[in-house]
Amino acid sequence: MSFARWFVVGSLVLGCVVACGSTVGDACNEEGKIEGQCPNDAICGKGAGDALVCLKQCSDGAQCPSGEECGGVSKTSLKGCRPKR
Repeated sequence: MSFARWFVVGSLVLGCVVACGSTVGDACNEEGKIEGQCPNDAICGKGAGDALVCLKQCSDGAQCPSGEECGGVSKTSLKGCRPKR
């Protein structure tokens, strides 16, 4: 296989891993960010403790899984589901 073909295949695989690989609960590094690091409908915020993770966006507790509550995310007017304290 030629270099050009390897380059194209490698770029496609890497693109899928980067774009398709994140899920709620994965680590992120910019609090309040909603694009790039976290999946759609998720926001980077503090989960349990001070660790930054992708949180499911919510507007009230009914949208969160059992054992989680809907709370504000710093630097935004958005809310995310996080473990109850």
